[in-house]
Amino acid sequence: QAGGDCMTGNTINCFDCNSWDDPRCHDPWNWTYPKTGMPDTSPCTGCCVKMVSYIGTDHYQIRRTCSEHFEVNFFMVNHACMTEGHRHGHMCFCEEDECNGVETISSHHLMMIVLTVMIVMGCIR
Repeated sequence: QAGGDCMTGNTINCFDCNSWDDPRCHDPWNWTYPKTGMPDTSPCTGCCVKMVSYIGTDHYQIRRTCSEHFEVNFFMVNHACMTEGHRHGHMCFCEEDECNGVETISSHHLMMIVLTVMIVMGCIR
């Protein structure tokens, strides 16, 4: 059910950091930090988000936060990553506690992205 996953109203905890201000926010994510050494978390009634911006530039940035902190079309979101238009970044969404600390997309998420692209390309023709 596209869109419903991030609008359940359940409260989860998401990491809330910006790699420009906090080096712990960078990838690779370090789960070996003691809990007190991890970036802060905040309660979220949407989805946790990991945003990677400006890939390949001096302004490279990773931001981990809650979807409530910015405008997003939830009907485009279903536990997957979306590539930014110029391919210099991407956003990944998830709905479990501290799930925006992950580095890679699971094969299930990758398959969902591939299927979505195939459907969209089929609709354009």
